[in-house]
Amino acid sequence: MRLKLTLLPLNPATSVPINYNYPLASAIYKLLAQASPEYADWLHEKGYRSPADRMLKLFTFSRLNIPRAIPQGPVLMAGDERPWLLQIASPMEEEFVQNFVLGLFQQQTLEIGGPGAVGRFLIEQVEALAPPVFKEKMHFKALSPLVVSTMREHHGKLQPYYFRANDAELGEAIRQNLLQKYETIYGHGSADGRLVFEIDRNYLERQGGPERVSKLLTIKEGTPQETRIKGFMCPFALAGNSELMRVAWECGIGDHNSMGCGMVGE
Repeated sequence: MRLKLTLLPLNPATSVPINYNYPLASAIYKLLAQASPEYADWLHEKGYRSPADRMLKLFTFSRLNIPRAIPQGPVLMAGDERPWLLQIASPMEEEFVQNFVLGLFQQQTLEIGGPGAVGRFLIEQVEALAPPVFKEKMHFKALSPLVVSTMREHHGKLQPYYFRANDAELGEAIRQNLLQKYETIYGHGSADGRLVFEIDRNYLERQGGPERVSKLLTIKEGTPQETRIKGFMCPFALAGNSELMRVAWECGIGDHNSMGCGMVGE
């Protein structure tokens, strides 16, 4: 299920940190805790166990839609007073979505704070968005950076390798990622594992190549746990099993979905 939040800034010249992914994820957990502290703590510390023994959160969110966003040093400001928009999605309707909506109505505000800025918002409207009609082939756009990684040896040590938009192995990595999420959600594997990922190469060329669509995100900025992850934002197509496309729509593609990575739209 997918929700669209309309956020009304509570102060003039509202701003948020440029690296707002972690503060926004923290705000989501706080809303969950308003309804169920036990579920929020379990999801934050553990989550849903995948067949590969990875703990998945099974939710994702978009980039903030900031009216006429203006970067000023370490913060982002709005260029006018229109509401900000945010999408959030999860396939776990009876757990995540129910607790999130209940938390929204109990708290009715959202605070996104980190180094350099604290943005405070009234949650003016919550709207359920209908999913598209999933077909054998669909075209999508990235609503937040797609982060897809694997472990590779580098100078004798295993380190994360983040796929670029034109990497030959990217499509198979995405397919395997979605198959694992499908089994985690439904408790059994998909009978149809077909899925072909095709990047929009015309868009990639117009932008000047894969490096021009890459995005570097800093998580837990300014703390000893600070890390950087690399993704990209580019239109693409999926062809094959429409149920796997629904999984991509509801909980995101790739890694770090609960940090606001991998959300897709039409």
